Amino acid sequence: MKNKPTSIPVNNSHKFSKGALGIISVAESLFAQKGFKATSISEIAKKTGGSKANIYHHFKSKEHLYQETLELACEHVFDVLQPSKGQLSSDPKQRLKEYITLHLKSMIEQPNSTNLIKRELMDSNQIEGRLLAKDIFTTTFTKVAALVFDAHEIEKESNNMSASLQAFMLIGVNMFFFDSQSVMKYLPGMSSLSESPEAFSNMIFDLIINQNSNSGVDFTEETSNA
Repeated sequence: MKNKPTSIPVNNSHKFSKGALGIISVAESLFAQKGFKATSISEIAKKTGGSKANIYHHFKSKEHLYQETLELACEHVFDVLQPSKGQLSSDPKQRLKEYITLHLKSMIEQPNSTNLIKRELMDSNQIEGRLLAKDIFTTTFTKVAALVFDAHEIEKESNNMSASLQAFMLIGVNMFFFDSQSVMKYLPGMSSLSESPEAFSNMIFDLIINQNSNSGVDFTEETSNA
C-alpha cells in the first residue's frame, strides 16, 4: 500500500453505504481483537452473514478494508474529543478536569475503536496506519498538555517538564482504567470506582493536578449519581 500524508480524520462515515458500514463494524471488532494479520476476509464475511464477494464489492482488498476501518475508528474517537463551543468551563483548571473526563468517556463509549488504534500502534502493520493512529494520541496529548499549562498559568513556550508529565499521567491513568475496569471490581476498595468512570477521573485529577489525596468528594454520593 502506498504511503500518503496522514492527518486527523474528517467526517468520512457519510461516504459508505449501510452495507459497507455493517462490514466495517464487524471488521473493527475483529481487527481490534485479533489484529490485521490474524483476521481473514472469510471470518469477517461469516460474521456479517454475507459472502467474501460482497465484501470485495465494497472494498478492493483486505488492506483497503483495514485502512477504511482504522480511519473511521480514529474519526469516532476524535469526534468525541472535540467538545462543542461552550461545552467546557471557562475556568482553566475546571476545563482540564472536564476534558480528562471526556477523554475517558470517549474510550469507554468506543471500545473497539480505541482498541484498534492501540493495536495499530503496537503491531506496526503499515506506516500509513501507524501514523494515523499516532496522530490521534499526539493530538490528544498536545491538547491535554496545553490545558495543563493553562491550569497552572505556565507559558507554553517554557517546555515545563512537570506540566507535560502531568498531562502524560492523566492520559495514562485513563488508559489504565479503560484496560483494567473489569478487573478493578475485584480489588478491595476499588469496586465502586470501577462502576463510576467520572468519579475515578475526578479523584485522579485531584491527586495529579491538585496533589490532594483527600479530594473532599463524598464517594458514596459520587458513585450513586454517576
